[in-house]
Amino acid sequence: MRKLEVTKTLTLLIIFACTPSHGQMLQNLLIGNAKAISLGNAVTADPPGIDSIHFNPAGLARLKGRQYELKFIVGDVTIEGEFQLNDQSVIDDLEERGLTDPLAGTKTSVDKMAVYLPGGKHTDLPVLMAPLGGISYNPEGSNFTFATGVYAPMILGMTRKEDDPGIVYGENLSITRITYFSPSVAYQMTDRLSVGLSVGLSFMGVAVKIPFRSPSKLIGEIVNVTNDLCGRSDDPKYILDVPDSLLDLDVCRAELSPFDPVFKLDYNAEKHRSVTYNLGILWEANDWLTLGMTYQSESVDKLKGSFDMEILDLNAILNGLANSTILGSNLLLNQIFREAVGTPEDGFLSVHSEITLTTPQHLAVGMSVQVLPKLKMNFDVKWTETSKWDTIVIDFEHNIGVVGLFSLLGVVGAQPGSLTAPRGYNDTVNWGIGFEYAYNSKLDLRLGYEPRKTGIPKDKRDFLIPLGDLDVIATGFSYKLSKTSSVDFAVVYTKSEMFIPAGSSTNGNDTRFHNVLYNPTAGLDTLSLIEIFLIETSYRTTF
Repeated sequence: MRKLEVTKTLTLLIIFACTPSHGQMLQNLLIGNAKAISLGNAVTADPPGIDSIHFNPAGLARLKGRQYELKFIVGDVTIEGEFQLNDQSVIDDLEERGLTDPLAGTKTSVDKMAVYLPGGKHTDLPVLMAPLGGISYNPEGSNFTFATGVYAPMILGMTRKEDDPGIVYGENLSITRITYFSPSVAYQMTDRLSVGLSVGLSFMGVAVKIPFRSPSKLIGEIVNVTNDLCGRSDDPKYILDVPDSLLDLDVCRAELSPFDPVFKLDYNAEKHRSVTYNLGILWEANDWLTLGMTYQSESVDKLKGSFDMEILDLNAILNGLANSTILGSNLLLNQIFREAVGTPEDGFLSVHSEITLTTPQHLAVGMSVQVLPKLKMNFDVKWTETSKWDTIVIDFEHNIGVVGLFSLLGVVGAQPGSLTAPRGYNDTVNWGIGFEYAYNSKLDLRLGYEPRKTGIPKDKRDFLIPLGDLDVIATGFSYKLSKTSSVDFAVVYTKSEMFIPAGSSTNGNDTRFHNVLYNPTAGLDTLSLIEIFLIETSYRTTF
């Protein structure tokens, strides 16, 4: 795939933050803790300061007195893709029907980064910034350490230009999780054993704006029938002997194409109180070996919001049916038909709705080994229950008849009162490793590596979440400014590339007859690239 010359700068100001993404695809990447990322996020047995709230709350017991931490991230992010037509069976089928897919041979790139803000909607941010913070407190002579932080467990968002072909995978897309209160406590049980607990109260918001394109064979057959009925086909596939009583069926008000959007969907939802918790244990087995374990809980959240739909060419046909005298001249019958279909004459409808999103549970175990007097090695193994992302369900306040029509046609996932988007992800087990070398009494040098296997099976990949396997490589250092102050620095690089052959994914480019619900690049090869370069720095001191 030829590299598009499009990159966007993603700048984040994250103060005292930790970012427990709990199984999300970019887990721990944007936490902003330079120590953690430069050690390959293998810090379960070597928790990094106040960010122990996330990595292992038991590590807070190591913090004495009153402390705070400041963090800063700056980065360069490239997100791009291509859609190619190479499948000969698809090419032959299109030529037989005299059709051309306008998406074939096109490229896409993200125009702006974005975020969903509390009390608002999808918001473009040329510079993504978040004023966040946290503190810790250990009373003198006490075995208890208390901490809290305001942080962003998840900030993902992007905007594409209206003429970008990639808008079929989202013109706007943003999801934000902000933890605004995280009371945490650690207890030093013995000189070598500590335990910890943190509770996170979070806001969560999601916004999606998509022109719903579904170039399936089912839609293609519907187009063939209407074209034959309306006399648009030079070589009709269907011999339609229409009874005189049906001649007034007005289905010719618009010319349908299987490659044109059927709907435009605009969805916004949020929840202001989502609760999770983290449990941790830290055991210094001896002078050279420390073991740690962290459990991060699941959260199932029902976000409430609005589901807005604009029905495009299909609405003209529905209006024609509603106004046909086949229903009689009685306006009441026309109105009954329109209400059964559930669409106003202008094609716009809006209903209150609820989306259920699961934050999967996560478990990490790790060790920190002093292999040489000046060399320490950290190693973590992590499990995430990403299989909880099997489906994403949107429930409507009341039935939408036009959605029910697709249910009658056998479209999987479409019901009058809900839409179910299949995901079908798998649980993941990953590992990370990091090395720290004590150059002198003030300077520590670090190197980390974290190969991440995606939880998205090959037959479920798409360009909506275009993340395949990631190799995260990072290096950095820690410098002690004084007995109570230190600064950490890290440089991070990662890249994810995917090639999804036509027909290989049921979530994006399936060629089966009945796969209509969100299958925007049916029959096309889909290629994607995400490339991320980050610089992270943090400052911790007492007050």
